[in-house]
Amino acid sequence: MLETLTAAASQALTLSNFFGAALGIFLGSLLGAVPGLNGTMAIALLTPVTYTWSPLFAIAMLVGCWKGSVYGGSISAILLNAPGTPEAAATAFDGYPMTKQGKAGKALKMALYASVIGALFSDTLLMVASPPIAAMALMFGPAELAMLILFALVVVAGTGAKSQLKGLISTALGLLLATVGLDPITTQQRFTFGSIDLDAGIGLLAMLIGLLVMSEVLVQMEEGWKDAHAEVMIRSDDPDASRVTWPELKGSLGTIFRSSLLGSFCGALPGVGSITAAFMGYDQARRLSKHPERFGKGEIKGVAAPEAANNAVCGAGLIPLVTLGIPGALSAAVIMGAFMIHGLAPGPMLMLEHPETIYGLFMLLILSDFFMLIIPLPLMKMGQWVISVPRAYLFPVILTLCVIGAFGTHQNLFDVKVMVFFGVLGYFLKKWELSPAALLIAFILGPMAEVYLRQALKISGGDPGIFITKPLAASFLALTVAAMAWTTLRNRRGGR
Repeated sequence: MLETLTAAASQALTLSNFFGAALGIFLGSLLGAVPGLNGTMAIALLTPVTYTWSPLFAIAMLVGCWKGSVYGGSISAILLNAPGTPEAAATAFDGYPMTKQGKAGKALKMALYASVIGALFSDTLLMVASPPIAAMALMFGPAELAMLILFALVVVAGTGAKSQLKGLISTALGLLLATVGLDPITTQQRFTFGSIDLDAGIGLLAMLIGLLVMSEVLVQMEEGWKDAHAEVMIRSDDPDASRVTWPELKGSLGTIFRSSLLGSFCGALPGVGSITAAFMGYDQARRLSKHPERFGKGEIKGVAAPEAANNAVCGAGLIPLVTLGIPGALSAAVIMGAFMIHGLAPGPMLMLEHPETIYGLFMLLILSDFFMLIIPLPLMKMGQWVISVPRAYLFPVILTLCVIGAFGTHQNLFDVKVMVFFGVLGYFLKKWELSPAALLIAFILGPMAEVYLRQALKISGGDPGIFITKPLAASFLALTVAAMAWTTLRNRRGGR
């Protein structure tokens, strides 16, 4: 073990990898601060660029971009009450009132400190929890893995859309799209319509860019070419108004650690995500506070709680990805594509076949948390300028990057057509309130589910009872049924 860690440190702790992690955090913080943009869009655009880079540099940069964007969303939420990312909406509840009180600097710095602590907590949990989970997953056979993926798909379908039916439709569409190409066992063509370009299936990166980036641009263009107008911040003569004092930080540590634990739990569960974690963190801070009446009026713990929770999702969201091959969040699903293009197949065998690379990545993630403490500081002063960039200037640049990213994948115009198709499809999915996240995760997990399912049935001679007679497979199947029942009951209660 010590030899593995030493080899991982020598491979990961280089200046170029440090630069990759720092660059990711800077780009993520910058894009996250602009309302309408988010880390997932940035990761999807950057992934094609990483083909020629080393796996550690590329993945550390993409995860750093994810972390940076989650914090960056709080900048516009606090300064303008316009969350740059959806998970920053809870931060605006108390962050914006603090800005109106002349305490914008205090709110921004508390958000940063809570984000760093939350990210550090979840990254440490990732490094500690991944090896035993991966070792346990090695005992899974095809039947267990098929039922585990089925459980993950049901959870994603139940939490990724406004209704269970729409979530299931999105998941089914993703599974259908995953069948395009050659049959993994018989190599027969399926749904290729005579196109040689589809023999290898639908290109993941072109699909990602269209579904996540181009579709969002189309939706926002329909809403109008609106400029963000910066408001004049109130200035305070109190020197403590622009900094977090030690008593304030000390008094918020309990809230930060509770939210970090809650966010890590949400990140490790497929489909829950950082938005749920942020609101749950805010709610538990308000409920456990001795002065709940202060929340919503500029309470500093109301800034710390959601920021610690939503940043804790990032590291924990990689736990099911690295150990089971199941992405825990939409950004993790995009990062899974980066793993694949660099020859790293997420799943139980990953830590066994590439231990130096994975432990090196863990080290870089922990190191990037300290970068996040420094790099976003200049953005606090640049915040008002960044969030006031007109969308009319941003959208043409983003669309150009979409085309370049899709074409650069295989230098093939067919990928650009795929990107445009999924851009339009993603637009309609969002208009119809279907879940692009559920579709995307189902598309990624679909081929694995098919292979494991068919292998299990071959072992049993076509008898589906194998999924009941094997204890672990039966347990996952029972959890799947329970998840569907719970989601149905929750939706009925919400309707009433």
